[in-house]
Amino acid sequence: MKARSPAFARIQADVLAIVRSVPPGALVTFADVGGHLDVMPRHVAYILAMLAPAEQLGTPWHRAVPENGRLRRGAGDALGASQADLLRAEGVAVTAAGVIANLAAHRCPVGGLPHGVPVQRRQDRPTGG
Repeated sequence: MKARSPAFARIQADVLAIVRSVPPGALVTFADVGGHLDVMPRHVAYILAMLAPAEQLGTPWHRAVPENGRLRRGAGDALGASQADLLRAEGVAVTAAGVIANLAAHRCPVGGLPHGVPVQRRQDRPTGG
C-alpha cells in the first residue's frame, strides 16, 4: 500500500513494526496498537486490511484483532488461508462463529513487544476543558 502523506507513511510503518513484533500465538487488538500510536483503532485495521499481497505474506497481520475478538468474515491472506485458520495453526482457539475463544489469554501488551516504536501522542489533539 502506497502511503498518502508523510504522516500516514509514519503511522503505517509504526503499525507494521508493531504487528511484525507479535510472536506466534500472541495477539494485539487494533485498540492496543491504536492506543500506543494515538490513532483510531479503525486506522490500524484499515492499514492491515489494505496490505498488498507481498506485504501481507511478510506481516503476521492475523495477530491483530478487534477488541471484541470477533473476526471479520472473509479476512484471509494472499494464499487463501483465513484469519481464523492462521490463528488456529498458532494455537489460538477460534469458535465456528469466528470469535476468539479466550482473547485475554493470548493478548500481549504492545509496550512489552520488541518493536522499538515509542508511544505516540499527537500534538494537534485538543485537550478537554
